[in-house]
Amino acid sequence: MREVEPREVVLGLGSNLGGREALLRAAWALLGARCEAEDVRASSVYQTLPMGPPQPGYLNAAVALRTALPLDALLSRCRAVEGALGRARGERWGPRTLDVDVLWSDGEVVQGPSLTVPHPGLRARAFALEPLLELCPGAVDPTDGAPLARVLRDTAGILARAPWRERFPTEELCHTADEGFVTRARDRADLLSAACEALGALIVEPDSVRAEAVVPLAVTVDEDAEDDERLFAWLAEALHALDAGRLALARCAVLEDGPGAVRGVLLGEPLDEDRHRVRGAVKAITFHGLEARPTPEGGWQARVIVDV
Repeated sequence: MREVEPREVVLGLGSNLGGREALLRAAWALLGARCEAEDVRASSVYQTLPMGPPQPGYLNAAVALRTALPLDALLSRCRAVEGALGRARGERWGPRTLDVDVLWSDGEVVQGPSLTVPHPGLRARAFALEPLLELCPGAVDPTDGAPLARVLRDTAGILARAPWRERFPTEELCHTADEGFVTRARDRADLLSAACEALGALIVEPDSVRAEAVVPLAVTVDEDAEDDERLFAWLAEALHALDAGRLALARCAVLEDGPGAVRGVLLGEPLDEDRHRVRGAVKAITFHGLEARPTPEGGWQARVIVDV
């Protein structure tokens, strides 16, 4: 691999399938771990209209990282992260669990068959350029030296912007001899991701865990299952995977929340009781007080009690 001086590179992230917010955070964690990166920063999360054929709306963000990887090697690792998080390449501009684009590299121009940097659509796509400028407000186009901030005039397609969150909002509960949590998310797929992360946090402090291993997780549910039954089945399968695999959990992302199944991934590493901050053991998920429901504000909320 040829030598390159460390420089700042900005990657664009997008998701419109599965637990979109969890997928953006899982991508952020994996990219930081796999791209030999320092100072990994994330922009706000932008809710945007889709391009191309009819499909669900997107969540977009940008990640800035400092790396010495050549851009072709960086692109290869971005593609590997996409694959690890369920990306299936098909229809152009079609829906996807995760899209990672190399948007910009400080002072660097690449024009090749598989990679063009700056990204050829950057100036015309507010959902890519605005997050980039949030992280690097002084960025210039290295092809002509023009400040990119002067290019951003039309923000059509951006519906809303929210701060980047390291975790889903969660409160732990004390319930007689048991424990539990209440967690919230914007939709049901992300609620399943949020509940799994909250479960893992009862066992091991997640800030002590690196997102290195990617473990697939799937559970079959009845097509007419209630939301709380779906949540119970998903968490029971997740608990079994964490226990049987002795896995310390850093992140969880749901890839598919379909009528008869839930598929996702657990991100973490083998449990090391000398290094990880272990909090305790969870014996089982219980149906006592369990609920998963939409909220009047438009999001979703789950309440879970576990047997410890």
